[in-house]
Amino acid sequence: MATHAALKSLGLAPSTITRRIGPDGPWQRLLPGVVLAHRGTPTRLERRLGAQHYGGGQSVITGLDALSELGVRTAQRLLDPKVHVLVPHSSHRTSHGFAVVTRTRRLPPTVERRGLRCAPLARSLVDACRRLENLDDVRELVADVVQNHGLEPAALLVEIRAAARQRTALARAVVREISAGVRSVAEARLRGAFRRFGVPEPLWNAELRTAEGDFVARPDAYWADAGVALEIDSMAWHLSPGRYKRTQRRQRNLTVHGVEVLPVAPSDVLADPEELCRQVMQLLRGAVDRPVPTLQVTSLRVA
Repeated sequence: MATHAALKSLGLAPSTITRRIGPDGPWQRLLPGVVLAHRGTPTRLERRLGAQHYGGGQSVITGLDALSELGVRTAQRLLDPKVHVLVPHSSHRTSHGFAVVTRTRRLPPTVERRGLRCAPLARSLVDACRRLENLDDVRELVADVVQNHGLEPAALLVEIRAAARQRTALARAVVREISAGVRSVAEARLRGAFRRFGVPEPLWNAELRTAEGDFVARPDAYWADAGVALEIDSMAWHLSPGRYKRTQRRQRNLTVHGVEVLPVAPSDVLADPEELCRQVMQLLRGAVDRPVPTLQVTSLRVA
């Protein structure tokens, strides 16, 4: 792959380039000024490289394609045919074909992957969320990056506050959720159900330790004033014996330290959220007469 300018610098005449990308030639025109030296279907990497060449020497791949290059599996699932590239605000490049070009005054530092200049996690994530239309897709993508790739929620907050507000409503909604400690799609839906049906807001993913500082567990939801925890158990986890044993061990450890645990499946949140909320309220009312466990609680809330 090369640009017309690069080929001309190597001594190829413009007429030679035109002939080779013509109907009977061995090359193809991938984007304006960008040549691919075969006639087959471009790979995803070739499309990314092509968009980068088209954007110019300072262009940066961002959004789902950058996240995919950085190893985010959810981004790979959500990919569409377009490749999002950032260019300096002074550039005159516009979107063409599969290359979506965004001019920016905040060109980010880059992470190199396979010859690509990729935006870092926080910027790529915010740019990806701006192009998604499904709230649960945004939730899943953010949860993947935060949980599995070490992005601090505070860093995401900084990036989204710096972004232009257009098309950021879903991302800002998910930021509010992770600021409360929510870390999964199921937890976000459950949080919404709690608010609709009047369940007191729990601490999400709070770390519980004994008075001596020994780690107990990090339940999905915890009501510290009642000593009640809720755990969302995915059936997918049960396909792994090791994960299933860890789930059992965590819930057993909570019970041993005086915490009453309510296990639920993600499908329970979807099927009948009102009934689930009724059960939670019943459990909280029943905990009034029980002594509250003396545990240290560290919240994941982000300012």
